[in-house]
Amino acid sequence: MKHYYVLFNNHTEGIAMYNAVKAAGMKAQISPTPRELSVCCGISLLVQEEDVERIHALAAEQDLGYIGIEGLDNEFNNQRHRYG
Repeated sequence: MKHYYVLFNNHTEGIAMYNAVKAAGMKAQISPTPRELSVCCGISLLVQEEDVERIHALAAEQDLGYIGIEGLDNEFNNQRHRYG
């Protein structure tokens, strides 16, 4: 199954995007960044495929920094793919 991750340069960008996505009523989960996608920042946001275009638009509207949104066909492990 393909999962979608929003990738960031730093933790601050990730938290700002998380807050904006949640405030817009979309689902997001803070997750460790899969090393297959990036080694830049330790966190990413796990988001739903149907929200990807809305997240791009939200980031542009609110000038939110991020590297990109990447899909990865990986097995989801709730213990590994979330913080807290």
